Amino acid sequence: MSIYDTDTDPEADLGHVTPDTEFESDLAMDVKAQLREVLDPCSCMSDHPIDIVDLGLVDDIAVDEETGEARIDILLTSQRCMYVIDITDEIRDRVESVPEIESADVHQVTSGKVWTAERMSDEQRNERRERFEARIEAADITPYAEQSD
Repeated sequence: MSIYDTDTDPEADLGHVTPDTEFESDLAMDVKAQLREVLDPCSCMSDHPIDIVDLGLVDDIAVDEETGEARIDILLTSQRCMYVIDITDEIRDRVESVPEIESADVHQVTSGKVWTAERMSDEQRNERRERFEARIEAADITPYAEQSD
């Protein structure tokens, strides 16, 4: 069961899975909980780990409860992400760790959608902004927009 009905409206703005997204299916909620454990590798390297749901990388979760098949659609921050294999493997391993899931397929969205910071959870976006502002202040830099002639 997908949270979106793409069969009846393929042109619909599908949004994405957020920390607040609720599913009717407990199994889909279990899959989402596992995805909250997958950390974005680049955020880990910056010492501020963010899970892929908070980062807005999970575009859709579809679960067939009869067959135990799950499909996870992800939209990466860059189509050239060199960690796509690692992210995909971890998603598959974590989702397949749910007892009712027999197999998990991970698909990268390539429909022309572009990841933007607006896909991040409000909490993570605010924390990111605060870290940026603290670094600017610590470096005693005046942001270009505030510089005067």
